[in-house]
Amino acid sequence: MKLVELPIGIPVFLNNIETKVYESMKEEICKEELSERDAHIAQQLVGKGVCKRIQREGKTYYCKTKGSIL
Repeated sequence: MKLVELPIGIPVFLNNIETKVYESMKEEICKEELSERDAHIAQQLVGKGVCKRIQREGKTYYCKTKGSIL
């Protein structure tokens, strides 16, 4: 388990699998570079508010929300 703080100061717990995907996001990561499982986990992270999804040039990218503390 890992504790990540949202930009507004709310702590959110991530399980080990979510932590692995979260830490793999150095900058932005394209959905096509992720396995189907990791893409689903990235979408769960978007739901928790620790990541955001960006649509650009017909592709989906995931990145950490700014201000998140590791």
